Amino acid sequence: MVTGVGITDTIKSLSDLQVRCNLRQADNEGFFSEWVEDLPELDEREQVGIDRIKQRYDYHRFEGLLLEGTINLVVVSPLLELAGFIDPPFRLRSPYGIALELDDPEETIRGFIDVLVVQQRLWILVVESKRTSIPVPAALPQLLAYMLASPQSERPVFGMATNGDEFVFLKLRQGNVPQYDASRTFSLFPRRHELGEVLRILKRLGQAVLE
Repeated sequence: MVTGVGITDTIKSLSDLQVRCNLRQADNEGFFSEWVEDLPELDEREQVGIDRIKQRYDYHRFEGLLLEGTINLVVVSPLLELAGFIDPPFRLRSPYGIALELDDPEETIRGFIDVLVVQQRLWILVVESKRTSIPVPAALPQLLAYMLASPQSERPVFGMATNGDEFVFLKLRQGNVPQYDASRTFSLFPRRHELGEVLRILKRLGQAVLE
């Protein structure tokens, strides 16, 4: 009998994924070039939007750590709108649960987490409520697990994880031996924030998933 196990209870580390799903980190520096190469420039409207997000973030963050709903409302939603993901040709869906098939036929990992999918190939994960003090890299095993659950495709799948303070991007290519790589961590917290870079990368990934 196939059992259902919560993804956050089963996948605790990248080591778990590597063992269970034969996942490997790419050793080719050019594997994930989309977060550093050919990034589009921001126009005046986009820059104004970035400044507005930062102002609202500072206002609410001043009182303490932000919960998931506030992060979505103040940061993620307006950021995705600036990236153009709310309008055609993009499609959004919010999966309530994604099943991850493991090598063991007796076990299926199912998770329920706040994940947004753009065009089936770009996954956005917001770290769960009351946990924004956890560094974003700690959520990468969960995000990779969801990305691995995507339908098999020769085309790569991308992801972004955020806790409101930090952003990290991922690229996954499936196959006999799935491979992934991650960007560095981008920060929104300091005065000299990197939200503009985050938006440029999102726009670049938007181009990639439409190719």
